[in-house]
Amino acid sequence: MPKHLSKSKYLAAQSCLRKLWLQLWRPELQPEPVGMNKLIMTQGSLFGELAHQLYPKATLIDIDIRNLQQAEADTLAAIDEGAHTILEATFRSGQYRVLSDVVHRLSNGSWHLIEVKSSTRVKAQHIPDLAFQRYVMEQCGYAVSKCSVIYANNAGRLPELASLFVEEDVTAQVAAALPLIAPSLIPIEPLLEEGAECPPVVFSKTCNACDFRSHCWQGIDRPTIYEAMHANKIPELERQGIFYIDDIPADAGLEKPLSGKVRSMVERMQQQRVDINNEDINKMLAQLQYPLYFLDFESVAIAMPLFEDSSPWQKYAFQYSLHIQTAEGEVEHIEFLHPDKTDPSEAIAKSLVENLGDCGSVIVYHKQMEGGVLKALAKQFPVYGEQLRAINSRLWDLELIFKNHYRHWQWGTRSSIKYVLPTLVPELSYKDLDIQEGGGASMGWLEMVDAGNETEQAAKAEALLRYCELDTLAMVRLLAVVKAAVSG
Repeated sequence: MPKHLSKSKYLAAQSCLRKLWLQLWRPELQPEPVGMNKLIMTQGSLFGELAHQLYPKATLIDIDIRNLQQAEADTLAAIDEGAHTILEATFRSGQYRVLSDVVHRLSNGSWHLIEVKSSTRVKAQHIPDLAFQRYVMEQCGYAVSKCSVIYANNAGRLPELASLFVEEDVTAQVAAALPLIAPSLIPIEPLLEEGAECPPVVFSKTCNACDFRSHCWQGIDRPTIYEAMHANKIPELERQGIFYIDDIPADAGLEKPLSGKVRSMVERMQQQRVDINNEDINKMLAQLQYPLYFLDFESVAIAMPLFEDSSPWQKYAFQYSLHIQTAEGEVEHIEFLHPDKTDPSEAIAKSLVENLGDCGSVIVYHKQMEGGVLKALAKQFPVYGEQLRAINSRLWDLELIFKNHYRHWQWGTRSSIKYVLPTLVPELSYKDLDIQEGGGASMGWLEMVDAGNETEQAAKAEALLRYCELDTLAMVRLLAVVKAAVSG
C-alpha cells in the first residue's frame, strides 16, 4: 500500500530523502527516543495539550493514530456543523495528510492556521511546516488567510495561563514559502509508493544527529569532515570531494587556508597526535587550592511549568554529586537528590552551603552550567546568597584544559567529558549506566517523582545517583591523568 506524507515526514524529506524513505519503509531501524530526544518529544506534546486550554469552546478531534480516517471524518463533520475552532484538525489530500494544532474559522469564511511550538521563539523550520499544512488545507478546498505560531513565553508565570504563550503572526513568511511546496513534493511522491527504491546516502553535517546514522554510515571507520570540522569549513572541502580528515591537503591545496587552530587540529588528527601544553596546564593547576570539591549538578528545564508561580523553561537543579579530595589524596563522596515533585531549589541551596565549606577550589566541567545554577540560587534565596556567591567565585573549569591545552587526535573539535573520558580513563564508562546523558537525567527525575510505586521510584533514584556520581568521579580521575601527564 502507498504511504501518506505527514508534516513531520515532509520536514524530514527537506533535509534528506533517504531519511524519509527509511521512516516510511524501514521504521524498525529508527530507535525509540531516549534521553533528551524523549524529553523534548514528551514535553512538546504536553505543552500542546496545555495550549488547548486557551480555547475552552473549541472542538477537539480525538486522534487514534491507527485510524486517522476517522479523524478526517470527524474534522469534516465539525466543519459542516459550523465549528469555529478545531483542535487537532485532520486534513488529507491524496497522499498528503496533516494534523493541525489549531484551525479557527474567520468571519469571511477563510481559516486561521495556528501551530503550537514549545520553543521560546519562531524558528526557521516552523515556516515550511505551516506552509505544508496550508498547502494541504487549500488542496482540500479550505482557504487559509492567516498563519500564526504560538510559542512558550518564558516571562509568563502560572497560574496566569495566557501569560505562558505568545502568538506571532507569520502569514507573510508562510505565503512566501507556499509556492515552494508543490515543487518540493515532486521528488517525494515516488518514495511514497510501495517498491520505491531507497535513495543513496548523501553525507552531510546533519547526519550526526540523525536516528539512521549508524545504518547509513556502515563502513565509515575514519574521522570525517562532518564529525570533526566546524560547519563553515565544510563547503570548500565538499567542493573538492574531500570526505575524510586524512585527505585534507596542506593549505596550498585549498582555496582559503585553514586558520591556525583548525590547521593544528587537522594535522593532529592526521598524525594521530596528542598535544599537551605543559606550561599552560601547570599555570592552571597552580590555581587549585585544597580541599578540592568536584561538583556536578543535574537540572531540568521544560516548556511545561513545573510548579505554581513558575515559568516555561525555568531551570531547576534537582541533584548534585560532590567528591571532596584532601591534599593527602583522600576522597569522600556526598550526594543530594530531591525526592519529590516540589521545588528543589531551597533544599539544594541549603545542602550546598552545608557541604562546600568556606575554602578550596570547586572543580566543575563546563563552568556555565554550575555558575548559572549558583547565581540563580543566590538571587532566589538571599539568606544563602553570600555563601553561594562565594562558592561561585571558587569555580575552576576542568574542561578548559581539554578545550585548550590537552588535545587528543580522537576528539576533533570536541572537549565534552563524554568524549574525553573514554580516551583517557577507559575503565570508567557511561555505557553501563541506565542513564547516560543529561537529558536522560532530566527525564529520569520527572519519571521518578511521578512514579506509581516505591520500587519504581527507588530504581529511578538509584540510576540518577549513579549517573551523577560518575560525572564527579570522572573529574577526579581526569585531573589525576592531567597531573601525571605534566609531572614527567
